[in-house]
Amino acid sequence: MKKMAAADVVIFGGGIAGLWLLNRLRKTGLSVILFESGFLGGGQTHKAQGIIHGGTKYALQGVLTSEAKAINAMPQIWRECLAGIGEVDLSGVPVLSTQHCLWAPNKFTSKLAGFLASAALTSKVAPLSKENYPTVFRHPDFKGEVFSVDEIVVDVPGMVRELVKPNQDAVFKIEPLSEQELKFDEQGELQSATVYFSGQAVEVTAQQFIFTAGAGNEMIINKLKTTEIAMQRRPLHMVMVKTPFSLPLYAHCLGIGTRPRITLTTHFMQDGSTVWYLGGQLAEEGVGRDQESQIRAARKELSQLFPWLNFQQAEFASFMIDRAEPQQKGGVKPDTVYVKKIGNISIAWPTKMVLAPKLADEIVLEMQQAHVVSQLLDIRELRAWPMPPLARPIWEDAFCKSVA
Repeated sequence: MKKMAAADVVIFGGGIAGLWLLNRLRKTGLSVILFESGFLGGGQTHKAQGIIHGGTKYALQGVLTSEAKAINAMPQIWRECLAGIGEVDLSGVPVLSTQHCLWAPNKFTSKLAGFLASAALTSKVAPLSKENYPTVFRHPDFKGEVFSVDEIVVDVPGMVRELVKPNQDAVFKIEPLSEQELKFDEQGELQSATVYFSGQAVEVTAQQFIFTAGAGNEMIINKLKTTEIAMQRRPLHMVMVKTPFSLPLYAHCLGIGTRPRITLTTHFMQDGSTVWYLGGQLAEEGVGRDQESQIRAARKELSQLFPWLNFQQAEFASFMIDRAEPQQKGGVKPDTVYVKKIGNISIAWPTKMVLAPKLADEIVLEMQQAHVVSQLLDIRELRAWPMPPLARPIWEDAFCKSVA
């Protein structure tokens, strides 16, 4: 006899989007279970820098773009959650920095003047006095200026841990889901998905199935054979630097384009080492470089931006991030979250970590409009199945195979 399980909602994908949504939907009274075939917070989530930004980095020309507007309300939502009074309790998440910085390597420029003059940004960006500069910028050889940005930085592994903590009874490890194990009725509604683990099979039924699996969403898109949705990939070539000094920094460097020259965050390894994590224009332009060339470019950039620091003994590592997203005309970055509902299936991407609450809002609203009410929870056949392990911090992984 086939083993069966049932819930009101089934989520496939245990990154930031799926875990945030799991928390939100369970609070509405629905029975929800989540399946993950890899690591919780793996994939794109554990490669995030942890910046809860409000769009400032997308407004470096002094104009709030549609992308910046979409993200503008997010920091307040996250702050409430981090304080334990929001829609999800993240009060146990370590906050790495209560503010981000924006620095110009040289003195005040006309571009910076236009940026700061923007009425939309005046409440978000403020000049710092030299005594309040991050330590690295207090060196006499620094000739630029530093501004505070109303953005916090969180510890991503800690955030994943806190999202999982109250839901350990609803999260299960499975083998990669196969499209052959999806059973549809004559109307095209998904009736069930058969999941496997360690030689066991359980057929799971639900009112609604939600795919928040990042690149894994491509499987259900292919299965549905629909032209209504497609997926694109936009790579980044990130760099990490295990520094021979401890100078924490969380900052965007103002460049000549619409994106930061470098976006830099600081993380700490289990052995106490300090790691600088580099994104921004360096990562975008680095997609055409191999690892050796990208590290060489990063060394050159850091020596130009911080000529007073010695990186000779620093260890460098680089890796690609394959950002999976809904396909956009010209392959550009999506401005905001994306949810496509086809029958009782929702295919979703937050497109940025910080937008996970907005994505959850849209799907919760979808559930209400579809009049999904609590009917059934039967997970007896899944109770012996383990929870997926938490993803290891990316900086710990990076320096297991670092390149000098």
